[in-house]
Amino acid sequence: MKSVISQLYYGEICPCEKPAPNTKRFAENRNKICNTEEKLIELYPDCKELLNEYTDALRIEAQLESEADFTRGLKLGVKLTAEILQNIDE
Repeated sequence: MKSVISQLYYGEICPCEKPAPNTKRFAENRNKICNTEEKLIELYPDCKELLNEYTDALRIEAQLESEADFTRGLKLGVKLTAEILQNIDE
């Protein structure tokens, strides 16, 4: 069995490629976003391009936040593991 580090290195584990959660709450929110976007385009058809730029920027920001959250979580996990291993004999 390969180590987790090897699996990450060789691309066998890629958490970012997992599909979005298939929950009722997630689906309801996705529908709300789509419906709101459609309503805005109906009300302001001349602003469709501006709305697309805005939503693209929001998506990029969400990706950057997710990356930062992942990094912080991974670092915390490593610190916890190090502390546990340091105090294993207690």
